[in-house]
Amino acid sequence: MKTNKLFFGFLAAGLLLSCTNEDEAAVVNPMGNTQTSYIAINVNSAYDATRADYAEGTAEEQKVNNAHFFFFDNAGSAFNVSNEIGGTGVNYITKSGLADNGNNPENVETITEAVLTIKGNKGNNPAKVVAVVNWDYSGASLSLAELKAQLVSEADAVTGDFVMSNSVYLSGADVMDATPITVANISSSETGAMASPVDVYVERLAAKVALTQAEELFDTGIANPYGTGNFYVKVLGWDINTTMNSSNLVKSVSSAWTDANLGIVGWNIEAYKRSFWGESVAVGGSAALVKNFSWSRINNAVAAADYCLENTSGTNTKVLVKAQISDADGNPVEVVKLLGEYVTVEGLKNSIANALASKYYAFDGGVYTSIASADIELAAAGTSGVDSYTVTYRLTAAAAAKTWKVKNADGTTYSDVTADDVNVSLDALEHAQVWNDGMAYYFADIKHLGAAGTTGEFGVVRNHSYAVNVTEIVGLGTPVYDGDSDVEEPVTPSDTESYIAARINVLTWKLVNQNVILK
Repeated sequence: MKTNKLFFGFLAAGLLLSCTNEDEAAVVNPMGNTQTSYIAINVNSAYDATRADYAEGTAEEQKVNNAHFFFFDNAGSAFNVSNEIGGTGVNYITKSGLADNGNNPENVETITEAVLTIKGNKGNNPAKVVAVVNWDYSGASLSLAELKAQLVSEADAVTGDFVMSNSVYLSGADVMDATPITVANISSSETGAMASPVDVYVERLAAKVALTQAEELFDTGIANPYGTGNFYVKVLGWDINTTMNSSNLVKSVSSAWTDANLGIVGWNIEAYKRSFWGESVAVGGSAALVKNFSWSRINNAVAAADYCLENTSGTNTKVLVKAQISDADGNPVEVVKLLGEYVTVEGLKNSIANALASKYYAFDGGVYTSIASADIELAAAGTSGVDSYTVTYRLTAAAAAKTWKVKNADGTTYSDVTADDVNVSLDALEHAQVWNDGMAYYFADIKHLGAAGTTGEFGVVRNHSYAVNVTEIVGLGTPVYDGDSDVEEPVTPSDTESYIAARINVLTWKLVNQNVILK
């Protein structure tokens, strides 16, 4: 696929404080201690058009709604500017209503042009600039440290217009978290500025994930005891889980990182103004946010894209796959397992009733009747851990209205018990796994670019696109009894027959491809 070096760019010409070039005439203005100069800024995407593992964004992903330019001195302090003479000034200028100017070189997806007006004290010029795109801000000046401390919520970063900020990388031992402005970039004329623009490279805060599948119906290789042939699996949808609910506005990079300690060959490429790892934010005292989910709410279509924030915390972001166990013709199969054996729902109820038949009796008109399968119903056992994928047993509403007795140790007398007492005993029995109507889910950690066993093996990093392709399903996944019940976190069943295989290809957008086998 043809890729472009710039997913968008725009040329911004702005009035700055006077340059020190005596050969260029100063712009006359009413204030003797104020002088104006021009600076042109090109905003580019941080990836290389010649590499096949990069991809351009969609129109929505590269849309520029507004842009903030924050200016700093060499120490990172706010360099205040103003849009009107005599104004108190802040250190940023905001431009909105930006549009494609129709000038699209071969390696540029969009070029948007804006004119900035910046004024300050005579003889001073800013030393650094950070561009922030599609971010709502109208507060006080921010130093570079304060800008880097800003957090963006998941809702703001991955919905609507995508928030973008300077690409951060290493130049030697220096972390380049702002773009330098040199004397050559300052001119007393707009034409002069455009001849030597400041090139700012930006990245989206969001990471992109998409799931595809190699087959419409996967053969698990597990014999179907309820019919002929094997169990098959249909993928119905997917979602992302274990994500961050906020992100650093400016990417956090350490000069101590190396290819060796991250396990990523070429983790930093200065020529591309790009790095391939970042430190994510700690949320509420814990590293990652595990989202409650239900089978019914896993609704991303196969091949559709979804987005999340950077997560390199070590608590890995996952893809959740919504699936259904079926026969060879794609018809759903209800699967029930108790103590490793496949049974039917009625067979399960009979086993449960038999386990308590000599203990609990319904009493009516002087007649004692042992608890029976008709008195028992199944229910989702819980929301977390083992409970989330098992069923418990309880009395039906009709059975709960009966008078219940428990046989005493002498075997001939009975004592009164409540329906709640009976339910406690039912729940204490071994829980079964029930794939109600074949409902199941699978999950897989999203791989990054690092070698196996290294820090960078798993994680999602901003402006990377993770293409997850399900190549094989060799197990029945995690059973679901009630598709509307909340699950606190994805969990693998205690048996070993539940696996997913997938290849995750991490795109840039930096592409990361991954094939996964679901188990």
